[in-house]
Amino acid sequence: MAHSQHPFFLTVNGRALSATCFLPTTVCGAALFIPPFVEERKGALPVFVRTARSLAEQNIASLLFDFSGCGDSEGAFEEMPPEFFDADCEAAWAWLKKAFPSVPCACLGVRTGALLAIRLSSVHPEVAALVLWAPVSGPDFVRQLLQRRMVNDMVAYGKAQESRTSLEARLQQGGTVDLDGYAFSGAFYAWLQKLVPQAAHVPVCVSFGGHDAKTANACARETTGASVLTLRYPPFWNTVGHVDLTPLITATAEWLVQRLAGLPSLAAALPPLSAKSSFSEFISPENSVSPRMATDMPRGTPKAGVMFLHGWSGDRTGPHRLFARFARTLAQDGYLCMRPDFTGRGLSDGDASDASIVQMSEDAQATFDTLRKRLSPGTPIIVVAICSGCKVAVTLAARNQEISKLLLWSAESMGDLRNPATGFRKTVTMLITYARKLSRPETWKKILSGKIQTGLVTQALVKQETRSTAEAEWENGILNRFQTYRHPICFVFGGSDPDANGSHRAYALYCRKNGIPSVAHTIAHAGHSYYSEPWTQALIGISRTFLSEH
Repeated sequence: MAHSQHPFFLTVNGRALSATCFLPTTVCGAALFIPPFVEERKGALPVFVRTARSLAEQNIASLLFDFSGCGDSEGAFEEMPPEFFDADCEAAWAWLKKAFPSVPCACLGVRTGALLAIRLSSVHPEVAALVLWAPVSGPDFVRQLLQRRMVNDMVAYGKAQESRTSLEARLQQGGTVDLDGYAFSGAFYAWLQKLVPQAAHVPVCVSFGGHDAKTANACARETTGASVLTLRYPPFWNTVGHVDLTPLITATAEWLVQRLAGLPSLAAALPPLSAKSSFSEFISPENSVSPRMATDMPRGTPKAGVMFLHGWSGDRTGPHRLFARFARTLAQDGYLCMRPDFTGRGLSDGDASDASIVQMSEDAQATFDTLRKRLSPGTPIIVVAICSGCKVAVTLAARNQEISKLLLWSAESMGDLRNPATGFRKTVTMLITYARKLSRPETWKKILSGKIQTGLVTQALVKQETRSTAEAEWENGILNRFQTYRHPICFVFGGSDPDANGSHRAYALYCRKNGIPSVAHTIAHAGHSYYSEPWTQALIGISRTFLSEH
């Protein structure tokens, strides 16, 4: 690897922001990556990491960071005054310029982050260039989240609980609305209304990806000589699963290199960094098989250790930051919590193609070994997992039967426990979705003009949720070993998760047949990832009760 990766906490007015610097051996330029808000941050992280690695190969350093109350940073999102987000951008830019004072520095922003990048450049003429991926104005961003709220409500309840008009009226009156698993305040809503395109006075590269081009076109119009990438790509910021964005990454890196490279390179060096704060610590891999992870620490001697295992396309913060939030609550209760990024996920090394349940299980074992070293002999270890991470948890417990408890959220069925209808049902759901889209005239216009990549649609329909025979047999082997596990398991499912009933029944029968103590809870109407504050509160309440028992 031609670069090093440095996780650390960046202090802003007493707040600790999680940050990562990708540092090549020599540096001829640097770039600040400004993320989008709420769950779009999780969707953007994989492409951020891949782009930072690509730039490092061409002697350009990168700084990634999480806003206050987002990702691994300190605080609760709903408690953040929106002006903090501007201050976070300022602090990240100041750090980058201090670390690399003699080379040109650029900004790359995604979605709302693109508008913040323009705003930053308006007060910092030293910004050498701007890259804007799928820029979206604040008002349009809110509108899209409100539409998503309507869809989620219809899935959960059969109809929208509130109209978009009433939700927006509440925000306008200073109230709070639950969007994308985050509480949006009236103050944040008002701040977003002012996040609109403005003129940039530096070289700009804009890409809208074939999606809503309104904001991208406005950004291009406002900037003389702006470059426009006509590449098309999926809406990676809210797509489940990983998508190939190599053309976007390659074109972006080439454009940035043309504007940042060519000057004398400096030997890579960084100011002193701290990977530890008052509430959390980042752990870099000790060897090639260890994942990168975050540790949330109690004040005194831990009464137990807790491992968090994320799902297939997630990262260590969990859906809508659920892992980070729950782990810090548990740290206050006296638990030492470790949250790894699996290989090819989050900030860990490797590519998305390296991921598999087998590799995830090896990463979990490495994390378990690290956690055990941090605890006194005999200290209990508990595993919390979600979605496909539950398969990894079962695999880990089958190998390490001293694990004292398993807390499994939205557990996917393994091996022969999986209902054959699961994949078929998901395919039917996708077919219905595409059929609805095909009923719209604008969809046919896009198909006939080549704006929809029908090959990708076909792949999504025929390849999603498939398992090889070998993988199913491997899972059956794990289930055979797991039969002798005798510690408590708590399953939690969402009432509107289409696979919950099948998994619930399959695991209940398996545990009863093999004498494994287990309980199961269903949170009414909740989705697979519990994207609502009432569902989140119910999930955390059930989980804390289970951990405090026995």
